[in-house]
Parts: sequence; structure tokens; C-alpha cells
Amino acid sequence: MGEVEIASLRPELRDALKDVAPGGLSSIVKLPSGYAILKISFAHSSSADRTQQPSAARSNMGTPGGTQLQAMSSTGLLKYSVDVSGLNEAEAALARYTKPSGWDQDPLSICAMRRESLAQATQRVEQALNAPTPTQPGQPPIDVMQSHFALAQLYAYEGKMDPAIVEYEKTAKIVAAEIPQAVPQLDETLGVAYLHRSEMENDVYRRPGERCIFPMSASQKFARPADSAKAIQYFLKYLKAKPEELEVKWLLNVTYMTLGAYPSTVPREYLLPPSTFESAANLGRFKDVAHQAGVDTFSMAGGVIADDFDNDGLLDIVSSSMEMCQPLHFFHNNGDGSFAERATQAGLSSQMGGLNIIQADYNNDGCMDILVLRGGWEIPQRKSLLKNNCDGTFTDVTQAAGLAEPATSSQTAVWTDINNDGLLDLFVGNENGAAQLFLNKGDGTFEDISHSAGIDRITYAKGVVAADYDNDGYPDLYVSNFGGDNLLYHNNHDDTFTEVAHKAGVPGNGRGFAAFFFDYDNDGWPDLFVTSYFTSIDETVRTYLNLPHNATTLKLYRNMGNGTFRDVTREAGLYKVFMPMGGNFGDFDNDGFLDIYLGTGNPSYASLIPNVLLHNKDGKVFEDVTSSSGTGELHKGHGVAFADMENNGKQDILAEIGGATPGDRHAFRLFESPGNDNDWISVKLVGVKSNRSGVGARIHVTVENDGQPARSIYRTVGSGGSFGASPLEQHIGLGHGARITNIEIWWPTSNTRQNFANVAVDQFLQVKEFDEVFTKLERKSYHLGAASKPAAPKRATLGESVKPAGN
Repeated sequence: MGEVEIASLRPELRDALKDVAPGGLSSIVKLPSGYAILKISFAHSSSADRTQQPSAARSNMGTPGGTQLQAMSSTGLLKYSVDVSGLNEAEAALARYTKPSGWDQDPLSICAMRRESLAQATQRVEQALNAPTPTQPGQPPIDVMQSHFALAQLYAYEGKMDPAIVEYEKTAKIVAAEIPQAVPQLDETLGVAYLHRSEMENDVYRRPGERCIFPMSASQKFARPADSAKAIQYFLKYLKAKPEELEVKWLLNVTYMTLGAYPSTVPREYLLPPSTFESAANLGRFKDVAHQAGVDTFSMAGGVIADDFDNDGLLDIVSSSMEMCQPLHFFHNNGDGSFAERATQAGLSSQMGGLNIIQADYNNDGCMDILVLRGGWEIPQRKSLLKNNCDGTFTDVTQAAGLAEPATSSQTAVWTDINNDGLLDLFVGNENGAAQLFLNKGDGTFEDISHSAGIDRITYAKGVVAADYDNDGYPDLYVSNFGGDNLLYHNNHDDTFTEVAHKAGVPGNGRGFAAFFFDYDNDGWPDLFVTSYFTSIDETVRTYLNLPHNATTLKLYRNMGNGTFRDVTREAGLYKVFMPMGGNFGDFDNDGFLDIYLGTGNPSYASLIPNVLLHNKDGKVFEDVTSSSGTGELHKGHGVAFADMENNGKQDILAEIGGATPGDRHAFRLFESPGNDNDWISVKLVGVKSNRSGVGARIHVTVENDGQPARSIYRTVGSGGSFGASPLEQHIGLGHGARITNIEIWWPTSNTRQNFANVAVDQFLQVKEFDEVFTKLERKSYHLGAASKPAAPKRATLGESVKPAGN
């Protein structure tokens, strides 16, 4: 039996639960496909510390006793993925753990509680199973089965797959004797467990290389194939009983890839042909160079920032992990293609956990600060505001700034100047809690104006973003809600907001996650992209096979320029379900149109779904180029950033990879751009009356390509998506044979415009508010990973390839 969110059920099932108390059962409900009995459960935690996360976001979980309960959506049967992870058992143990006063304000204490609660829970189950039989007279076999399964999950959570498999097999024996109809579910569970152990045995998590890039080539087959072969046996056994199940077909095909036996050896009736995954275009193949460049992390789910934290013209990398006992990573760019881990020197080694991180110069001192967001999907924890001291170190100023209390569960926030006073304010989305809006007072402190501003609605916020969608000079706010409609807050210009999502036509898809504003068609109006999130491999496979969906899809809303948006999802080629968590945008081929990269997955080890790269073709349609680009990492994708890490005018893709359990840690991915011969320009803004980094300012580039009529390209200064942060300096692709006829900067705070005519392409510029001329920035280019390799043939440098600068 699995747990699902009530909001996702068919209407007749929701009606049957109206008068049912927690722990109670519904009456028998007639469905088109049979009958159902439902139970309302609060299995995750005690009432005092209930995290209340929607269980469907985790995975299909619970005991294996009985047939799998599937959520009946209004459009059909929605099948959630099998849960092999132990996350829910570990979270329940932490929720039950006795906590001292003030525990949610200290990341080190939270780390200790995680370790102690997990050890206690594991020990309790082990002792119960190892107790002498006379002390357990008449214990029902189902209870014993549940104990074995719980212990297996706790072992799996930590990545201890050997004892986990032993306990799953013991569970399977009892299921076969007591609940034979549930045998297929245990077959899939064991297949997933063996496949996960196979990946660990072959070290694909620490040193993935091309072995996790989907679809895997035969040359990347595992050196130790025994566990993959065992997984195939279980998947084939499952499919013999249920031959139409797409999730297990998918897992079977993936497992054959690990043996180098795809597609030739996959049984014909279960084969997903290679044509299923072919890219719509080939725009070059990215190469992961994280290890060669020294960006060596081995982390759970987390965030990433790419930006210049010491103002040396080189982009540094900061990453986080939701693992409560892992500190932030701070990789300083050495300027020679390598990075050095300086978290300890920077004073960040005590900053534990954090599912997401974002940057901002909140105090306008010219140095980029960091905000750490904690508690997403978990227990409430305080956020951390880390002030950049402009000397390579950071100071935690959360308490002094007024941001520490109350602790909340959050993974999403956005910096924006809501009242055009030149100070960046902070909007935070919380889970099962009211959103928070903090007004920057300019003295290092913030004032909570959430209620008076009218934005403190309680939602399960997974993404919050800001943009001036109606071009009235004031930023508006958007909330992507995991359960129910999304919210669009229109800025009233007086520190208050009015909610207008339905009026504007952007209610979302009912299961929101990552979101961002971007001008995908270059018409000067911010459009809106919102992902849906269903933990269903079945639905993702339906996308690849062009089968009807039972879940709601991604959403792309085109800004109509009159205060409303139009849903253009289908015509833009985005009527897809991908299970995305992280997401950001950038122009990886420098054609002037913004592309999308999505990090995908869910906590279960069954969730081996590739990340997705969507190429924006002329501002009209998005085409999937994942396979040809080499960016389809199979494991869990979270924080995403686009950044020119080599200062060569080509955007690379940074992706924090790793799941929600210690047993699903993964290496960081730094995908180096294959490059092309399109032109570009990079613009760094420096505010005077506006906020120092120019967040919210507009850049309008007018360009002619190969002698063709002029066209417009628009960018707004910001870090991009709601999970992962790109540099605030704006990289702008210009297309082939570009000639810039004009660059216009609009500063909303001062309501002033600057124009620069006939600017040379392929260079880095700095524009200071009110100045009549710009500054050309000299930036050193390099090759990622070159410092750790033998000397290679000389590669053209930025100085050799750019055209003369001009104004």
C-alpha cells in the first residue's frame, strides 16, 4: 500500500474521505477499474513535529503488504514509483526524536540529532527482530514482515545494500506465503536494490564519467555485472506477471545498458527502442570536467551558485547538500582551469545542510553574499545569511539581520527590490507555512512585512520567483505550489501585493515545483515556465513513448503584454512530464534564445530518469537534445546553473547531483560547453541609485545577423531559476555573424536608460548606472581541467578570437 496526497485523488475518493478522522478507514468506493478502501495516515511523525510533506512527493511508500494503492487522478490511473530508499523511515525517526529547546537554530545540533535518531531507530528494529521467540507469542507474520521491510529501508537509506537486500529477501519470503498478490511489488523492490548495489559496486556515483549519461553506450558497460544480472532476473519475473508495466520496462532497459547488452539482448516484448531517446537536433556534446577541474563533491541533493565572490573576474562555485552533517563547499577559481576547496578558510565549514542556496549583494558593498535555505521536505530549520567580508571570508549574520526566527521548512527564496529604494528585499517560500517577505532596512537588518504586504498565504511552496511581468517598473512575485493553484502577486507600488494568478491566466498545474520568468521569445515581456512534479516513472516514460498522460505537464505561459498570459505549452513542444526538481535557463548555443535544463528524479533508488536539456528553437518551440548533448545524467538532479566558467563566451552547465539519502550521494557535474561560432556579449551592471548588482534591471540588445534585418534580445538581471543560481553578470548569445547596433539598459529604480551604439561583440562589459560610457573588462580565458593535465596542443584563447572592442 502506498501513500498519496488527498488533493491528487479522484473526486469520488476525496468525497469518501470527507468525514474520516486520522487513522480511520473510508467506506468501499466504486471506481471504473474496481473498488478502493482508503485510510488517512499520519505515519511520518508525531503531532508535535509533523513535517506534513505530501507523501507522493517522496515516492510510493509504506509496507509491502497488499497490492499497491495507486492514486486515481481525474484523468486516469496515476502510478507512483516504488519506494526503495528508507527516507520516510529516517524522517519519521527524526520527527519522533526528543529535541532540546532551540534545536532548530543550530545546524550542528540538527546534525547530531539526525545521526542519533537514525541509530536508535535501526537498533530498535534489530532488537525486535532478534528477540527470543517466546517474548513474541503469536506475533502475526505480517508484523514480522513489516519489521524486516522497515529494517531493509533503514539500511538502504545509509547505502548499506548488503544487509538491506537480506532483509528485503526475508520480506519477500513472508509476502509469498501470506500475500501472494503482492509478490510482484517485492520483485521490483529487489530488482531496484540489486541495481543500486551494482551501481555502487562499479563506483558510478563517485566517478560517474559517461556511465550515468543516458542512453548509455555499450562501451560504458559495468566491469562487475553480477548484481545487474540479478536485477534483470527480478524485473523479468515482475514483467511475466505484469507485462505492461512501463516503470519496470524502463528499469529493465536501463539495467541491460549497464551490461552493454542494450538493445540487442533486451527481450523484444519489453524493448524500448533506441529511437525513443533520439534527439531532435545535434548541437554538440558536452563533457563533464568536474573531477579534472577539482570540483570534487560527493553529496546528497543540494543547490549550486556560480558567481564571482572575490571580484577577480573569475567565477567561483558554491554548493550545498541537504545532508544535515555536510557543510557548504566553496570552490575558488584559480584562473588556470582548476578550483580549490576553501570552505574552511572562508569560514563556511560549520554551515551544515541546506537544500538550496542563492546569492545577492544585500548590503550593496560590492561583494556577493550567500543565503542558505534549509528544511525543504524535512523538519523546520533556520536559514543562514552569510555576509561576504570582502576578504575571502563570510560571517553568519542571520540572527542580527532578523532572519533566524521562526525556523521554517524551505528550499526557495528570491531577492528583489520591491519598492525601488535601491535595497534588495527577500521573499521566502515555505512548506506548509506562510510565505515571508522581508523588507531591507539598509542597516543590515530586515523587517518582516509578510502580513501587511498580503503575501502570507499558507502553501507548500517549492519555487518562488520575481519579475516585472507588466513592465510597470515594479517587480511582481510568483509562488509555485506543490499542492493546489500557484499564486501571482501583483506589486501595488506601496509595499503591498494583490493575488491575480487566475485573472492573469497562470494558475499552474496543481503540482508545481521549479519555476522561472524568462523572455523565451524576445518580445520584451517576461514569460513564465512552471514544472509539474509527480514521482512517477510511468508518466515520464509516457512522455518518451508519446502516450497519453494521467498527470499534469510542464507549463509555459506566454506573456501577452496586457497583464495576462496564454498557455502555449502544447504549441511550444512542452506537453511533457519529466519529474523535474531543479531547473534553470541559459543560452548554451549563443543563438539569442534561452534554453532550459532540468534536474529530475525522486528519492527512490528506482528513479533513474535522465536530466533534460531543451533547446529553444527561434523562440517558437523547445526541442529535446538531451541524448545528443551528453547531459542526460540518470541520477538525481537538483540545483542547476548556466555559466561561462572558462571566460570564453560559451555557457557551461553546472548540476548538483545526488538524492535525498546518504546512500544516493553523487559527484557534482560540470558540463563543459562544446562551443560553436556564434557571437556573444557579457554585461555586468553596477548600480548607483539602484541595488549594486543591478538585480531587476533590463538589458535590450539590438543585433543584426549576417546582414539580416535587426532583431531584439532581452535579458533581466537575476540568478535565473528557483533551484540553482547562475551569475548575476548577464551572458547574452547574439547568433552568427552578429553586429550590435545598440545596447539599452533600463534601471527601474532610477527610471533611467543608457544607450550604447555599435558595440563590438565577443567581449565583457561593465556598465555603471548613469555613466555615458561603458568599461571593457579584461578577462583571462582558460580550459577547465587543463591545470591537472599534461600540456595539450594550444587552444585559441579569448584574446585571439574576439573582434576589436568599440563603443
